[in-house]
Amino acid sequence: VVPVTWGDFEVGLVQGSVPQIPTTLLNSVIAVVRLAEDLYPGRSTGVTVRSVATSVGMMNVVFCWFGGLPMCHGAGGLAGQHRFGARTNLSIIALGAIKMVLGMSMASLILQMFRFFPQGVLAALLAVSAFELASAARPAFTGGADGARMCLLTCCFTLFFNTAVGFCAGLGCAFLVMASQTVLGEEDDVNEARERYRAKLKEVRAKA
Repeated sequence: VVPVTWGDFEVGLVQGSVPQIPTTLLNSVIAVVRLAEDLYPGRSTGVTVRSVATSVGMMNVVFCWFGGLPMCHGAGGLAGQHRFGARTNLSIIALGAIKMVLGMSMASLILQMFRFFPQGVLAALLAVSAFELASAARPAFTGGADGARMCLLTCCFTLFFNTAVGFCAGLGCAFLVMASQTVLGEEDDVNEARERYRAKLKEVRAKA
């Protein structure tokens, strides 16, 4: 068991845990659940926000006492595994078992191999996973202009600031869209009313 002092706990909590909360909640919990629903719409996955959050919390609370690094599930990992052919939980079990065997039997050799692993190959694999993950946002662009605006706004704020700012900006935009839909109606209703107004305006101008 790794001894942890109060100073270590304070540094880990203030400098590590608190800044990581937005990213962990969004990418490791909410995004994982939504992506699982999108990738397997006809399957009862049993994955819920509560179960994923509990799993992430238990992993970090238990394994930190044994020198374990901070861990999470991650939507990127799910997207990448799905893109490269994984379809059942057996793939995750097999992956974990292989990692445990390699780590306990030849950890130093594996570490040396990782140091010489071509970065170009890793970059290509990560790019494919990123495109697979980004494809989950496709319905936001095909479902109407409001969804596309929210998605682009969230992306821009996340890119130029950080995840927390991007989340707040996207959430604020979503609330504004819901408020406008409550007052003005759905986007189709607004467009229909706009077309009727234009037709009426043309009719008035024609009579004048």
